[in-house]
Amino acid sequence: MNTSKDLDYARREFEDRKMAFVMVKNGKVLAQSKEKGVAPFFSAVVRNKVDGASLADKIIGKAVASLCAYRGIAAVYTPVVSEPAVSVLEENQVSWQAEQVVPMIINRTGDGQCPIESAIVAATTPEEAYLILKRKFEGVE
Repeated sequence: MNTSKDLDYARREFEDRKMAFVMVKNGKVLAQSKEKGVAPFFSAVVRNKVDGASLADKIIGKAVASLCAYRGIAAVYTPVVSEPAVSVLEENQVSWQAEQVVPMIINRTGDGQCPIESAIVAATTPEEAYLILKRKFEGVE
């Protein structure tokens, strides 16, 4: 498997097709979505064998970074990553590339922290974050 080729491919698909995220493994797109938010990504990582995959995602906060680490995603690219996400990625040896590192992910109204990030702020491990997100998204397709 060539992670850098997969990451380049994921990034090209992400940018060319204006996706919210694209996940690639062994030269094949495993999952992709134009839907905003963490729920579609959560759904994709639970339904697919993503260990060793590469991800291009619009925004990577601690929630997405934790899911990547928990499910074994090898590399990520994003235009915007949060400082807590960088910590999770680095602690779990997930290779990352970003255009911009920000202190936190802001909610859609721009007046506070993203509610998903708030929900997992106290999580100290990727598994803990996954369990919080699983409870939050149960029944979300």
